[in-house]
Amino acid sequence: MNYLGQPVFPFTPNWRDAISRGIQFELRPEDVGYGQEYFTPTQSWTVNQWQLSVELPTPSDIVAFKAFVAGQVGPLKGFWLPMPLAAAQITAGASTSVFSIAAEGLSTFWQDRPDTTLFFTFHDGTQAAAQIQSVVPAGATETVTLTAPLPQIPDAGTSIQKLQFVRFAGDKQPSKFVAEGYQIRNITLIELPLEYAVPLVGLRPIFLFHFWGAAPVNTHWYYTSFASPVASAGRIYANFPVDFSDLEDAHDGTSTPLKLTAKPDATSPLSLFLPVPFSGILYCEIFCVDYTAPDVQTLMFSGRVVSVEDGGSKLTPTCESRLAYLKRKILRALKGLTCGNIYCDPKTCKIGRANEQTTVNIVAINAGPPMTIVCSFAFPALAAKFQALNFFAQGLFESGLGLNYEARTILASTWNAGTQQLTLTLNLALQKTQPGAQAEVTDGCDHQPSTCIAKNNYQHFFGLPFVPPRNPTLKGINANPVSQGGK
Repeated sequence: MNYLGQPVFPFTPNWRDAISRGIQFELRPEDVGYGQEYFTPTQSWTVNQWQLSVELPTPSDIVAFKAFVAGQVGPLKGFWLPMPLAAAQITAGASTSVFSIAAEGLSTFWQDRPDTTLFFTFHDGTQAAAQIQSVVPAGATETVTLTAPLPQIPDAGTSIQKLQFVRFAGDKQPSKFVAEGYQIRNITLIELPLEYAVPLVGLRPIFLFHFWGAAPVNTHWYYTSFASPVASAGRIYANFPVDFSDLEDAHDGTSTPLKLTAKPDATSPLSLFLPVPFSGILYCEIFCVDYTAPDVQTLMFSGRVVSVEDGGSKLTPTCESRLAYLKRKILRALKGLTCGNIYCDPKTCKIGRANEQTTVNIVAINAGPPMTIVCSFAFPALAAKFQALNFFAQGLFESGLGLNYEARTILASTWNAGTQQLTLTLNLALQKTQPGAQAEVTDGCDHQPSTCIAKNNYQHFFGLPFVPPRNPTLKGINANPVSQGGK
């Protein structure tokens, strides 16, 4: 369940292992001149740290725990933790928002800390949360009034705990398997005292992410890092684990890269960069809205995704703003035997991509390894030049549109004149493409002068094929190697 837009930790602590609680109050030394150091408090409350273990007795529980952790992307992504210890003992319930508890002095200390929210578990297993409005002593009991009504009247059998706003202390949670499909996870949680006001008063800034790509993708994705979907300016932004840090803005026209953190997902636009770099451009915009006014968008970032690092459990995209376009330099000739131009680049290579690609019909897909597909040419009359051995080697395979778009590198190609079929070897298995679909295949380039000559493009060859591959001076020195005792 969610409370005030933030998830509640849904797993029960393992009572077989000891649950430890650490309380810390930060005292930071400050230097005053050359005098004696003194300590001054820099926090309003103490910080609680919980170390506990969670039993996951079935594979589905293990998957559920991984899904919950994956949703907490970002270093300060908080959630609610029902404290392992009971907060109070209910004696009687007067209404859905008023009940009595056994006197424990709650009326004198409930406002001393920011964790003023109670978590209720009723007889039927339903759960609810509500914030304390007041606590009044009444002899042997105390009367608690809540700010919002509960779904049912709490009685003496209702379990009551306090909710603390916490986050994971690190990205790793040690685990061990005690049996097949039975796992125990050890986790460390840290309370965020200064963050309670964020969900309680609804002032948390909500960040909206807009990704889109040009043809052939031609799709828009709308995400939010908030715990639930957000409707803003006529669009629905789906909740998705994505976050960012270190967003900088300078007044001198310089641009600094923006790092995102996101959950790996085959349906997200970031998957276009895996396993091979995306051949097109994926644009990115980040907006900030207020919880109370989600239609008023403030643009925080506008640019494009330049690369995506695959970390296994998370993806780390790097984005550059439009100011980064100003620092690009014109491509210069590389002093080497091969050409440094980008193949089919209209500004440098000059070879038209339309003349180097063709449409194929996929007949069969063999998972391999290696991954191969058997296909036929959609336009056989125009396919004579594409039948040469390894004509498509180092080329590009593209299939699908929008969310079904896939791109792979072609490692080899062979033509069977008897069956009139083309076999392509790909660098990675296809996930979405099925037999019967069509795909675009583009031949590759080995950046050799002979290739440019064959394609009548030698005037745009950017290498220096007549440069000796080895320094003649060094070749003469090493002509007669003589052993010098290892020196």
